[in-house]
Amino acid sequence: MTFTRFPRILAVSLLTAVTVPAIAQETPDEPDPEAKAQIEAQGFRLPPQLRQVQYRDANPWVLHTNVRVGSADSSVSFGGLGTIDPSRAIPGADQTDFEARLYDDGRVVLDSPRGDEVDANGNQTSTPGGRYTVNDADGDLIGDFLAYTPGQTRVWTYGRDEQINNGTVAMNQYSTQSSGIGFQREGESSGLGFEMAVSKRVMRIGQKMELGLSGAIGLSDFEASTAQRIAADLITMTDIYEVFGTVPAAPYDAPSSGPLTDPSTGLIVPNGQFETTVPLQQITPNRSFVTTPNGAAIDGSWSIEGAYYSMRFGPELRGHLTERIAFTVGAGVLGAFVGSDFSVSEVLDLDDTIFTTVGFVATDSVSELLIGYYAEASIEFWLTQRTGFFLGAVLESMDNFVQNFAGRTANVTLSDATLIRFGVIHRF
Repeated sequence: MTFTRFPRILAVSLLTAVTVPAIAQETPDEPDPEAKAQIEAQGFRLPPQLRQVQYRDANPWVLHTNVRVGSADSSVSFGGLGTIDPSRAIPGADQTDFEARLYDDGRVVLDSPRGDEVDANGNQTSTPGGRYTVNDADGDLIGDFLAYTPGQTRVWTYGRDEQINNGTVAMNQYSTQSSGIGFQREGESSGLGFEMAVSKRVMRIGQKMELGLSGAIGLSDFEASTAQRIAADLITMTDIYEVFGTVPAAPYDAPSSGPLTDPSTGLIVPNGQFETTVPLQQITPNRSFVTTPNGAAIDGSWSIEGAYYSMRFGPELRGHLTERIAFTVGAGVLGAFVGSDFSVSEVLDLDDTIFTTVGFVATDSVSELLIGYYAEASIEFWLTQRTGFFLGAVLESMDNFVQNFAGRTANVTLSDATLIRFGVIHRF
């Protein structure tokens, strides 16, 4: 118990020794009430030079949050237009291991014996070059058909009388190659983007200036489009087939059939079929290619839409003109991450009747990093030591952006973009 009382006594003694002299000090005289009121009314303010230092030294980091309005001297050049590949691969004209040759103005299908003209073992029962009949369960005639003949097909189609020449039919496939045509269009954009920037003071230069490092990231977009009727070189692949019989008028789609007459009664059989198909040579070695300069008319439209994130980094100089007004200038390296969609629609206009649309319609998406430089300047108005507004401009210059798609190019000039920036500035 004695040990616990001793610290208490010591603490009280020390407290008394400290507080008594302070209380015993002489109370200072109160200032003159009239002078005090005058001082309070005027308030205390540092000299202008010191107030600028006070605003500058508030915090080393500065954050910009702003919108950017662009005025870009950009353009888009479309080139290599008008190349349309064949719509499908067609087997060699002398090949037999194919299901069908599908041309742009016809088709030739691989033929084989039908189910009604083979036995249980798959052997052909009909006579090649002849005909065969089919009866129903009661033994009545219901069909009279053309028999399968090796080297011929009963399944084929053509579309135009111009394909016929001296008992043969020409099956064609069309494609085009560019004659080098291109267009240039001025680029467009929404004109409004978003940006954030941050800088940090590195060193002071005198009482009004400071040097720092600045980094920024912004978002802008671009687009351009055009629609034209262009000419290209027409490439025509032609396979010539022999027709075994009188060539039917176009358009013709085999197999074909007509009404069936019962030979025993001379009456038309209800729902009966008499095949009228004219057979076609199934394979042919006669294939040719012809290129007609500027022989293709193409209805085309081309567009590119994209956006890019610009990233700036470089030194920045800030100086106070007055207590609340400051200026900044800077320059440095610019990087732009560009992403775009290049859309192409090219359709070959053939005056003749064809069965397929010959064209190229697709969209390609790519992204790329471009390098350039920037220079900027702005005026700042500080509401407080930490918050204010700013208005400025930045010049961004970078390499061209080129997108290649199926032999076509879209060359986007993004250089010399002048951007107006305004927003909020904050020290932290």
